[in-house]
Amino acid sequence: MKKQTERCLDNLKAVLEEIDHSLDDVVKVNIFLTDLADMPEVDQAYATFFPGGIPARRIVGVSALPDGALIQIDAVVSNAEGTPPKA
Repeated sequence: MKKQTERCLDNLKAVLEEIDHSLDDVVKVNIFLTDLADMPEVDQAYATFFPGGIPARRIVGVSALPDGALIQIDAVVSNAEGTPPKA
């Protein structure tokens, strides 16, 4: 599970870099797992990509994923070009 998580996050990082963004621009991550018992391994890998615990995260248990994957990750990314939020 740790290797699949790292692969997902490496792929996400590569896509972001291709469009001149970085993991620092990620504001929310959605993680889909076929077995929620795998969370400790996911957390371990996740912490190396997001050491500050940011961004927000949602974890969803699913019965199956395409091609027999155990994990799927997608992200919401800020383009940092919009109007800043007001306090």
